[in-house]
Amino acid sequence: TTSQKCIRVPDLENVGATPRHHTFFEMLGNFSFGEYFKEETIPWEWEFFTEVLGWDPKRFVVTIFEDDDEAFKLWHEVVGLDAERIYRLGEKENFWPSSAPSKGPNGVCGPCSEIYWDSEPDEPFPSNEGLDELPDRFVEVGNCVFTQFDRKDGGVLDPLPNKNIDVGLGLERLAAVAQNAANNFETDLFMPCLEVLQKLTGHEYVTDSEDGVRMRRISDHARAVFFCIADGAVPARDGRGYVVRKILRRAVRDGIEMGIEQNFLSALLPCFQSTMGQHYDELISHQGTIVAMCDGEEARFREVYNTGIERLALEIEALKEQNVTMFPGEIAFELHDTFGFPLDTTAVVVRDAGLSVDEDAFDAAMQAQKRRAREGSDISGDVFNQSLGSQLKEAGVNTTEFMGYDCFSFESSVLAFSLESGLTQDVSKGDKCAVLLDTTPFYAEGGGQVGDNGVLSIDGKEVFVVEQTVQSDGFYLHMGVAVANFSVGATVTAAIDIENRQLTQSHHTATHLLHAAMKEILGAHVNQAGSKVSPKGLRFDYTHPQSLGREVVAQIEESVTSEILNATDLDIHTSSLDEAKASGVTALFGEKYGDEVRVVSVPGFSNELCGGCHVENTGSIGLFRILSDRALASGVRRIEAVASHLALDVMNSERKVLAELEAELKTPAAKLIEKVSALKEDLKQAKATKAVALPTADEVLASLDFEIGIFASKHFSNLEADELRKIADSLKGKCDQEVLLLTGGNASDVPFCFLVQKGSDYKAGNLAKKFGKLIRGGGGGRPDFAQGKGSDGSNLPDKVENLFAEITT
Repeated sequence: TTSQKCIRVPDLENVGATPRHHTFFEMLGNFSFGEYFKEETIPWEWEFFTEVLGWDPKRFVVTIFEDDDEAFKLWHEVVGLDAERIYRLGEKENFWPSSAPSKGPNGVCGPCSEIYWDSEPDEPFPSNEGLDELPDRFVEVGNCVFTQFDRKDGGVLDPLPNKNIDVGLGLERLAAVAQNAANNFETDLFMPCLEVLQKLTGHEYVTDSEDGVRMRRISDHARAVFFCIADGAVPARDGRGYVVRKILRRAVRDGIEMGIEQNFLSALLPCFQSTMGQHYDELISHQGTIVAMCDGEEARFREVYNTGIERLALEIEALKEQNVTMFPGEIAFELHDTFGFPLDTTAVVVRDAGLSVDEDAFDAAMQAQKRRAREGSDISGDVFNQSLGSQLKEAGVNTTEFMGYDCFSFESSVLAFSLESGLTQDVSKGDKCAVLLDTTPFYAEGGGQVGDNGVLSIDGKEVFVVEQTVQSDGFYLHMGVAVANFSVGATVTAAIDIENRQLTQSHHTATHLLHAAMKEILGAHVNQAGSKVSPKGLRFDYTHPQSLGREVVAQIEESVTSEILNATDLDIHTSSLDEAKASGVTALFGEKYGDEVRVVSVPGFSNELCGGCHVENTGSIGLFRILSDRALASGVRRIEAVASHLALDVMNSERKVLAELEAELKTPAAKLIEKVSALKEDLKQAKATKAVALPTADEVLASLDFEIGIFASKHFSNLEADELRKIADSLKGKCDQEVLLLTGGNASDVPFCFLVQKGSDYKAGNLAKKFGKLIRGGGGGRPDFAQGKGSDGSNLPDKVENLFAEITT
């Protein structure tokens, strides 16, 4: 039995507009792998709804798969539900995965039975096809999935030896029914937030109003963002961070459109702390991080939103001047993606200007972005997406015992293989697959630590190269390539790459030392927001509002190094979670823990919950060097560092660079700073002299490289973009040609700008885009002035001539 926090993003446009859609929701569930099945589940679910919750039995209807006579009999004869309240639907609606019998995929599958609450019991029952057409009347409160088949090629459904149960119930829907609410939002989960929004906006919450939709959307999105940040998924430009940022910006945009002029999102956090903080204390313990990130993200978005409004106005103006009536869908999507404008908002503004939006092009751009987001995100749109671990459980395979903290090589038995096509008993040379062992020394990726690599051997001969190790539901998946044929049941010697493991251990313990040093030096507000430790180094994401600066970085580095030199033995032990918390242990940001936990302690310095691999003594780390510290997101920064001989490699490389600088500048190391300062001053003076020497407007017009009709161009070798702009400013109102192109730089770096007389049919911004493409770059700007840069200055005169020829044909 579980209660899971879930994020679902494919239906964002429906959130707030419908009674039931959410981005964040809680899924209640109970599962069985062969212990009980349909004949127990259906009566138990009925008992839960009608006896435990005390809901009226006469207000339920259920759906079953059309051929599932067993489910019909249980609902009708055992539970006592009237036959007219049992709807038989097809494989698309009541089979998991949907349409699996006819369309696949192969693998575990089965019928399902959905449980609905009838909110209008006095109305006549609809036909089988009418349930989905009345979503406001029939509220799905539960779904029982009966995974009892193994689908094979040709749609053959073989019965599973162990039949399984997967029951899901949406908490928000249960709350709405229990509280007789019109929708999921008008419950004690969301009403405190809606009440605050009424005060912030000065607007009354009305269910069937545009403001009502916006308030529901804000409350949903705010809650989703708070939980994402609390679990370590921070706003970013790509991957799951892109999704979080998108949700946050949608909420802020609604607030702006309702007249909220100041940051407001973080002010909603107390609403959910009061309703959910007792059970999800991460909303309270990470309050500082959540507030800092939300405030920073909202402030930046408000700036780009204003820019977006201006951009939309400029695009409309340019299209009107060209007598174009169709607003490009690609630009509409750019506004949606970059500035948070939904298509309907753009469409309203565009329609008021007498134009229409190319929605097909918008949809194409949207689908392309969704594919990119999915590729970088581990947020799934399907709550019931079954993992390989679940398939292995259903196939009766035992989970793996990890014994690799101290032992790096020993014999194991092969339990199963997993190919892309499914589980198999044998693999052949060249097969890419996952190998399942009964015991393993290979650490599976988790807790920020990468999985081990190594080899599996039989009688001293390598049969499998392990490239990565991951875990799924207690199964250790040794991913890699078979280099010989072998089968399930074989006894193999499993051996990790010891050198890689030892480097990983050094980096992992160094990460703990780094975390403790930063808390001591920067303050208790520093929390881990993510990490990665591998043989190549460590990456540590942490919460802090500002750059560290070189002196603070050096201070942190010295603190870690001092603890390494202390050569302290680590204390690694297990305890109950309550005991560990009572001892003051650090529970890491975004991690989930069971009742029994593993504590990794450097006595007197660091004390953390951790399941990863570590050195026995801090002295084993040897050396430690911070490579960089940079901003990752609002209120979140990232340190990258290396330890052991990798740190020595860095120091040797730095020493080599220093020696080369001494030789090049003919200056000893102690005086290099003084020498560089003098060179910078000389460069500053040279630029000033160069600026004075820029050609006058008359000199430029008297020496144009290219003139044809209303077009002209001039190239200046090695001039930079700001210098071209100064020349362009001097030419305003003095050039006879309507369009003047100035280029500079060199063969691999070509800045350029267009100057176009007001009233011309040509637009500088459009010309900059065209020319930018010709020189492998880009550009844009106003109708009268635009600029850009490219990386291909080869045959530049020909490209200039081609541009002018193209736009005059």
